Amino acid sequence: MKQDSFTGKNSIKLLFGATGIYASFLTWALVQEPLTTRVWPNSGSKFQAPGLIALVQAAVATLVGMAYMRWKRSGYGAARLLKDYRRELALISLMQTTSAPLAAFSLQYVDYLTYMLAKSCKMLPVLLVHLLIYRTRIPRGKKLVALVVTLGVTTFTLGGSHGNKLSGGSSSMAGFGLLILSLFLDGMTNATQDEMLRKNREYQKVAKNTAITGAHLMFALNFFMVLYNSIYLLVLDNAQLREAKILLTADPEILRYLVTYAICGAIGQCFIFFTLEEYGSLVLVMITVTRKMISMLLSIAVFGKRVSAVQWLGIITVFGGISWEALSKRKKSQKKSQ
Repeated sequence: MKQDSFTGKNSIKLLFGATGIYASFLTWALVQEPLTTRVWPNSGSKFQAPGLIALVQAAVATLVGMAYMRWKRSGYGAARLLKDYRRELALISLMQTTSAPLAAFSLQYVDYLTYMLAKSCKMLPVLLVHLLIYRTRIPRGKKLVALVVTLGVTTFTLGGSHGNKLSGGSSSMAGFGLLILSLFLDGMTNATQDEMLRKNREYQKVAKNTAITGAHLMFALNFFMVLYNSIYLLVLDNAQLREAKILLTADPEILRYLVTYAICGAIGQCFIFFTLEEYGSLVLVMITVTRKMISMLLSIAVFGKRVSAVQWLGIITVFGGISWEALSKRKKSQKKSQ
C-alpha cells in the first residue's frame, strides 16, 4: 500500500528504505568501478567479463528474491507465476540480460562518470519508446525535461573533450553507441513491464491471490537472467569463462569484489522494491536520482577524478532536470489526493 504521509512509523519505514538503498548501492557503485576498470597487478589486465558478472549477480539476487517472497508470505507461488507470465518475464529478462553487458562493455571506451551520467537518463529512452512504438502522447513538461537532460549530457561530454579528459579512458563513438543501445533496451524493459502489470491487474479480477509484487519480479527476472547468461557463457562465449578463470587465479582479490558487488546489488533490489510498494515510484525516483548523484561525487572524491567547470555544469543540469520532473509529479499527485 502506498503511503501519502511521512509521519511516525511511515517516516521510520521511509528512512529504512532510503538508507538501505543508499548504503547498498553506494557500496555497489564503489565496488563496480575498480572491479570493471582497474588493471589488476598480477595479471596486468582488466576484469572484462560482463557475462560472468551478470550471472553471479543474478544468481545471488534469485536466491535473495526467493527468500524475500517467502518472507512476504505471498499466496502467489513462484511456479504459478512462471507458468502464467513466462513469455512476458522471459522477454523482459532477455532485454535486461542484453542491456547490462552492453553497458559494461561501454566502459572499455567511456569513463565511469560518463557511464553513470548516461545510466541516470533512463527517462529519455522510456519517453522515446512510448512515443515511437506505443504512440503515447507525451506532455510538454516531459519533453522539456528530456531536452534539458540531453543538453546536460551533451555539455558534460563536450566539456571533457578539450584536454580535460577524465581519468579512466577517453570517450568514443563506439562507447556512446553501446550506451545508447543499452538505454533503449532499458526503455523497452520498462514499457513491457508496465504492460505486464496492467494485464496482471485485469487478471486479479477473475483470479484471487495473483498479485505480482516486487518480490515476484525480483525472483522471476533474475531467474531468467541466470538461464540466459549460463547459456551464453557455455555455448556462445566460453572463452570469457576461461579468461575470467585465469584472472581470478592470478588475482584472487577480484573474487572478493565480485561477491561483494553481487550481494550489494541483491540487497539493494530488496530495498528498492520495498520502497516502491510502500511509497510508489515518485518517492523511489527521488531517492535513486540523489543516490546516483552521490555515487558520481564519491567516484570523483575516492578515485581522484578530474572534472572541469563545464562538466560540473552538465552534471548539475542533468540531475536538476530529473529532480524537477520528480518534484512536479509529486505535486500533481498531492493535488489529486486532496
